[in-house]
Amino acid sequence: MCGVSLDAETWLYRDMRTILDRLVRRPEFAEEISRLKLRPRKVVAEVAEDPAVLAGARHAYESLASERQALDAHGRREPIGWPLNWQPDAFERRMLLAIPCVLVVWVAAVVLFGSWLPGVVELSLLIAVVLIVGVLARLGLPDTVWSWLRWKRDHTMLAMGLPVSRWDRRQVLRDEVLVPELREWLNRQTQPSFELTLELRDATGLTMPPRQGALVQTDAVEACRREVNRDYPGAVGLAGTRGAGKTTIAERAARDEFTDSGRLPVLGVLTSAPVRYDARDFILHLHTCVCRAVLDFLAESGEESETRQQWSRLLRRHRIRAMIGALLRIVLSIGTKLGLALGAATLAWGWPPNPALLGGFVRNLASDPEEFFRTISWSDVWVVLGLLPVFVAALDFVIVLLWAVTKGISRAVRRLHGWLSNDRISSQLEALRALAHQQLRSIRFLQTHTSGWSGKVSVPSGTDMSMTRSLAKAEQPWTHPEVVGRLRDFFELSIDVLANQISGIVVTIDDVDKIADPDEAHQFLNEIKGVFGVPHCLFLVSVSDDALTSFERRGIPARDAFDSAFTSMINVRPFTLEQSRTWLAHRALGIPEPFVWLCHCMSGGLPRDLGRVALTLYDLQRDHSQLSSVTHAMLAQDLDIKTRAFAQTAKPLPRTGDDDPHTLIKHLSNVPLNYHLDLASLAQRIWPDTDSPLDTELARLRAEVACYLVFCQTIAEIFHDQLDPVGKVDAVTALAKVRQHMALDTPLAWNVLMDFRAALNLADQPGVCMACDLTKRASGQLWNSSTD
Repeated sequence: MCGVSLDAETWLYRDMRTILDRLVRRPEFAEEISRLKLRPRKVVAEVAEDPAVLAGARHAYESLASERQALDAHGRREPIGWPLNWQPDAFERRMLLAIPCVLVVWVAAVVLFGSWLPGVVELSLLIAVVLIVGVLARLGLPDTVWSWLRWKRDHTMLAMGLPVSRWDRRQVLRDEVLVPELREWLNRQTQPSFELTLELRDATGLTMPPRQGALVQTDAVEACRREVNRDYPGAVGLAGTRGAGKTTIAERAARDEFTDSGRLPVLGVLTSAPVRYDARDFILHLHTCVCRAVLDFLAESGEESETRQQWSRLLRRHRIRAMIGALLRIVLSIGTKLGLALGAATLAWGWPPNPALLGGFVRNLASDPEEFFRTISWSDVWVVLGLLPVFVAALDFVIVLLWAVTKGISRAVRRLHGWLSNDRISSQLEALRALAHQQLRSIRFLQTHTSGWSGKVSVPSGTDMSMTRSLAKAEQPWTHPEVVGRLRDFFELSIDVLANQISGIVVTIDDVDKIADPDEAHQFLNEIKGVFGVPHCLFLVSVSDDALTSFERRGIPARDAFDSAFTSMINVRPFTLEQSRTWLAHRALGIPEPFVWLCHCMSGGLPRDLGRVALTLYDLQRDHSQLSSVTHAMLAQDLDIKTRAFAQTAKPLPRTGDDDPHTLIKHLSNVPLNYHLDLASLAQRIWPDTDSPLDTELARLRAEVACYLVFCQTIAEIFHDQLDPVGKVDAVTALAKVRQHMALDTPLAWNVLMDFRAALNLADQPGVCMACDLTKRASGQLWNSSTD
């Protein structure tokens, strides 16, 4: 991808300032700027010069810069239109002299015979004259003239496409760069607010899905950006807990958001493996995804994918059918209404109908409507009322017909533009498109080829002799090595053919961490890693934390599939408090620090959960404004969802000794949704009544429920209307760690939570003293499990 040219840089600064001038006048931004006592012009100037904003804006305008450079390069290749020393030979002079002769003959024919020639004949003569003049000019003029005309056509097409591309880039610049960056910049201009009242001034961004919007720059994002811009082949594992953002990073890489300036874009292929696939079937599925990605990249319009083009063709077919049906209905309506009008005329003027009388009636009505209506009779009124629906129906018919003709002409002009444009794909790209279609058919269908010959000989005696021979070939399914080999060949061929358009291919294989059995995940990677290692092809695979641990143990005798399959591993960690604050600042203005802390603790810093908590905050801010009210409302919603999920999980569990899952379900039904300062007493009754390690599924579920209830009570005890923000940052970070541990290791989460409560003296508050006994019991179990 080319760097931003001087003209594109000028456009960029101009568009940035124009868009920012409009944004600062939006009510949500204008109110915040006024509250901060800033001048809008100063805001525009400083945001436009911010390095982070400029980097994102330049990335958004890189494609426009490439088009501008292509236009400039094409302009420098302008050929000579008319050679100065050109002298036509005898044949060329005859061709050029024939042109005015043809024109004179045509003009004379129109003048002499135009009065009685049909219009169709005149149009045919005009088309013939244009074609003849074009052929004569082609034969008589030098080749340089036609080369210059072709250059001028292509240059005009490029120049016409540049404003359209600039308009598209402006929308991307506004929505994906300037709006979130302006929100974050305004949030940085104010001191952190520790208000305990929630007053969101621009909260529409909170409804945005977590994977959309500005990307928070984390260590994992930077590591992935480095991998995308390397030249050697690689397979990179994205390891982390579920919801940490592995899918978002992989999708952004496949969407060419990590490619450096100066490099061509990458071709992204998105696929997933959420369940255990047969390796051969998955590689065939991956082959299909690659073929479709290539077809989308080679889409003829350059703007629509192959699927969109198929949909457009079907849509045009159905629209034509609908338009024909509408025209037929209008014609039928006109006929019916015309019959009614003739019936009214017959009743008014008698039978049989007189066409001359009706024609004179219509002429009088059209020539002098005022005089006609002044002298109209009652019999004429019936005819006028009968003709009125006919006129309306005829007008509808003309409008529909003109609309259809206009659409047809517009479509024809677009097709002619595409045919004449220099953007038509070359024969190499056309062959690659045909190969992709062919391989898609080979993957989907078992093919059978039949060939043969037959002959027949008849003799005079009436005896016939015939011979037939045929050969049928049925294509066998590809074996696993053939599947791998063909996919690698297609990767290499696609990269070679598209070498001037892409810098490589990025393939994302998502959801491998969702394969439940680690052994199956190991086997799956062992079976598909044969496709890794293609030059200029990067594979991004989302894996579990166990894969990261195994990879980091490389170099010791214990090697596994993760160590041998990946060239590197990226650890995708949950957000820190600062990163959660940045994520929220991209989406809303006016979130005070206590509410940022609340969102971070409830989500544990996981981007997916942070998006859900932010959406809940957006829904609650209409009815709840105080910190305590928002906290209890958020906990009530979360408790309602979690207790139902715990109860559904407990139902199928078997009874273990004296422990009955129905007892746990009964306790869950007694969880108070509106009062959260006495949940620890219920947690004491739910915690498994055993001194042995948590070795049964029911005991582990009880521990999860008890830990979750104490966590909710801790949230309610910290985030109240008398919150003192001094020294709470470390506490918020620790509580978010507890939330992260709850999804992975319940005893560890319990231990950290109890230490946290003891450090903040929460055990001295009402309703929490029972947690001390839980701490002792949990500590004893942890001690027993560690000694075992």
